[in-house]
Amino acid sequence: MGPGSLVARLPGTPVVSLDSLQYDPRVTESLERRLQRLEDRLAIGDLVVAYATLLDDAQWDALGELFTEDGVFGSPHSTTTGRQAVVENFRVKHAPFTWTWHDPHGHLVEFEDDDHARGTVIGYAELGNDETTIVTSIRYHDDYRRVDGRWRFARRTVLSLYGLPDDQRATGLGHQERRRWPGRPAAAADLPDYERSHPGYPG
Repeated sequence: MGPGSLVARLPGTPVVSLDSLQYDPRVTESLERRLQRLEDRLAIGDLVVAYATLLDDAQWDALGELFTEDGVFGSPHSTTTGRQAVVENFRVKHAPFTWTWHDPHGHLVEFEDDDHARGTVIGYAELGNDETTIVTSIRYHDDYRRVDGRWRFARRTVLSLYGLPDDQRATGLGHQERRRWPGRPAAAADLPDYERSHPGYPG
């Protein structure tokens, strides 16, 4: 057999030769695109973990670098715009606590195009000082943008299912007022109440 020799043949099957195999660039293109999507998903996943780690380590400037220059961090109760303003917001909000622990659990990502994606992150956090420990179940709604080859947060919105002192969790989860942060009046939780009353949030 010559260069167009038999590649494989079982009894009763037709002969398949290399000469009959045609290269289709669309196959390679599709594989490259799918591989890029996987790499982007991993990079966005790393972004989410880096956020939690840097927040807990109080590395504020490095945390700010995870946001675009015009990045937004918000909740149903406040919104901060601009990288430096976001960094200062983190400093102030975490000042009452001597330690924090943020643990992202599940992550959904949907791509809008090659450089923009949206995501939902489900997580849990503990924040403490010498007087109390707050436990909270949270959900982030994210907009991601690739800038100079790096994925960053264009917008991150946090909502809470509850935020309670640890010694009130057993009795407090059944109440509507499940946000009980030190120095603030008790208030209704963001989830599910907020999303049910604001269809399509964050829009």
